[in-house]
Amino acid sequence: IGILMALQINSWNQQRIENKQEIELLTSLKDEFQYNLRELEESIFINKKVTQSCIKLTELIRSDSINKVPERVDQLLVNIGGFKSFDARIGISGEIVNSGKLNILKNDEIREQLGNWLTILDDCEEDILFRADNYTMNLMPFLMKRFPLANGDLTKKMEFDKSSYLVTYKEKSPFRLKLSLEDYMQFENQVWHHKHNHDYVVINELNIRDFVSSTVKMIELELKKITKSQ
Repeated sequence: IGILMALQINSWNQQRIENKQEIELLTSLKDEFQYNLRELEESIFINKKVTQSCIKLTELIRSDSINKVPERVDQLLVNIGGFKSFDARIGISGEIVNSGKLNILKNDEIREQLGNWLTILDDCEEDILFRADNYTMNLMPFLMKRFPLANGDLTKKMEFDKSSYLVTYKEKSPFRLKLSLEDYMQFENQVWHHKHNHDYVVINELNIRDFVSSTVKMIELELKKITKSQ
């Protein structure tokens, strides 16, 4: 009887240790995914403004209003270059996946989510790079030959510049925008292509947000289940 009781106590203690480890991992994971969710919301908000600016700029091109509202065009050109990339925090999740700690997590669905998480981020990276490359190598060279881009500094506002450290131009450029008839179609195509590439990033972020939200809910339910069983 004494041996059986000792074995039972040892088993109970081992279970407590494992539960404690699992709770610590799940709590850290929850914090990490909640942080990523906040970062995603911010990135989605900023990137939606880029999409709206592309659409508004296209409307001005098609209505032949570019020369009529140059200040508005300056602002929109700044906006379409203000796209953001979601930079996921993966310290905890990466460590769990790569160090063999997945076995500590008993929930199969959570283990599967973590296994897919890093792959999803890798798959989205290609679209982020393609958008940035197209903007730098195609759209910007077109704009630099035809628009006084320095005027954008008169309208530029950076939300992260809380203490107003940013120093910008105070006077307008003496140069004026220069667009030929052929340039208008090319300008529309350049804006469309930028928006097209940008749309892939936005859709990816929306899908990732759904994935992260569902993962957080899984973790919360599992934490309640473990805590209740103790």
